[in-house]
Amino acid sequence: MIIKAIIKFILKIVGFLLVILGQGLILLTTISGCLMNVITGFLFLMAIILSFSDLTLGQKITFWVIAIIFGAISTNIYTIPERLVNTGKYLINYDFN
Repeated sequence: MIIKAIIKFILKIVGFLLVILGQGLILLTTISGCLMNVITGFLFLMAIILSFSDLTLGQKITFWVIAIIFGAISTNIYTIPERLVNTGKYLINYDFN
């Protein structure tokens, strides 16, 4: 019984810390996500333009891969703080059966 209370108290503390960390990261990811969208748009525009240039095929493919990786990062950058907050809320409300 005492062990369950101690574990529940620890889980609540970890949950609160995750929620605080997630809320702080939301502001950071909003700013950086905006910047990443601008960079991604620029990279895709450059990849389209360079597709019609006289670069080698390897250079064209490399530029497209970089643009796709930046696009994947900028798409998924918003999910990290949301997952932290959701995990924190789950730990705060966790109940032993």
